Amino acid sequence: MEVDTIVYPDAEALAEAACTFAAQEIEGALRDRGSAITILAGGSTPREAYSLLSREILAKKIPPSALVWLFGDERWVPENDPQSNERMAREVLLDRIHAPASTVISWGAGQGEPADCAARYAAKAQGAMQGHVADLVFLGIGADGHTASLFPDGTAHLTSGSCVEVGPNIPGFAAAVHSGTAKGWRLTLCPSVLNAARTVVFLVAGEEKAPALRRARAGDPTTPAAWIRGRRTVFLATRDALGPEAANFGREVRHA
Repeated sequence: MEVDTIVYPDAEALAEAACTFAAQEIEGALRDRGSAITILAGGSTPREAYSLLSREILAKKIPPSALVWLFGDERWVPENDPQSNERMAREVLLDRIHAPASTVISWGAGQGEPADCAARYAAKAQGAMQGHVADLVFLGIGADGHTASLFPDGTAHLTSGSCVEVGPNIPGFAAAVHSGTAKGWRLTLCPSVLNAARTVVFLVAGEEKAPALRRARAGDPTTPAAWIRGRRTVFLATRDALGPEAANFGREVRHA
């Protein structure tokens, strides 16, 4: 299992690098089997990367029908809500490439019961993936170490009807999470789904993320972002996100 950290001077350079990683993974998957599965993150950090990726896909004339898009997590709001991860991704990426509706797997959040919503999403996503794992997963890291709505203080409501504490071994494909940190309900893919991916890319910017990033890279079991490792995992971070401990991160850190 390969883990790298690459440091960039600012958020603009980080976005450009994330776009390059995504384009490479998508093109590789298209060569291998003719389709590509990407799991998108929400939040402000990946927004510019998605915008750049839309231009790359259009410029390279990649057929949007060959690309499948999932969302690693979602807030319990409708897809047209300003806080929706899906809305952001549609505005800066999916609508720009004219992604067919069948290729965008929506959580359908904010309707009915959260656990039932997670069960429906699991069924739709598994159908769209057709037995394949994700080629690329984008993730962020919160200042508390959470990722993909896997909150340290959360309770996962499973599609089976049972509940467990949020942890690295949440069973199933998707779950609804209730957390005081999140101030309500979230929806998330389970760690096993994210860990099965060919490449996981964490995008981390801002000095307030430095302690959480350090714990995630060190494998701290109390930090949800430390639970996620794909076949290849890459932390793309701005210099300020490394904080004062940057010098101790080791030779795998490359300054781009």
